[in-house]
Amino acid sequence: MPNRREPARVQRPRDIRDLLGFRLSLLTTISDRKAQSQISGKFSMNLGEWRVLGAIQAYAPVTLAGLARELYQDKGQLSRTIKALSARGLVASAHDARDKRNLFFRLTPTGKRWHDRMLDFAADRNAHLVDGLNVKERVELFRLLEKLVAATTEAYEETLRAQNERKPARGRAVANALQNRPEAPQ
Repeated sequence: MPNRREPARVQRPRDIRDLLGFRLSLLTTISDRKAQSQISGKFSMNLGEWRVLGAIQAYAPVTLAGLARELYQDKGQLSRTIKALSARGLVASAHDARDKRNLFFRLTPTGKRWHDRMLDFAADRNAHLVDGLNVKERVELFRLLEKLVAATTEAYEETLRAQNERKPARGRAVANALQNRPEAPQ
């Protein structure tokens, strides 16, 4: 078990608005609503589809299970989104040569063009989010966010492992989800 320090508390929260998770959720909700209205009008795509398109580009070639693990999303919902993107000619799949049950996804040339246009648009949106911060503050914000994501991921995975110790059958499935990553086709 890793050596853990006690979490530092600045002060007891007065109410839910003082909790980091609540504030991040609020920021995400507001940003998502703005993005959804802009993306659907400009690209005829919803925010979830854009995120899956972007994630496939980032992790390609990637399996459904790998994508679900990276995004912490339900495989069923991801499967439906990938199917919709595939029907639009934006995502292609190929079977794993070693295990035909595994499909690897990547963007088609058309999907890559869409991705690049949308990424440019998202970068402009992202710049508006941090307009009030100077360069040093932006760098520090992203450094701190990475640190929080890493710590939260570790804590979440520890919780899963503890649950798995109490539920052996389920534990094997979750342990596999955390550790087994199929290799990409050559």
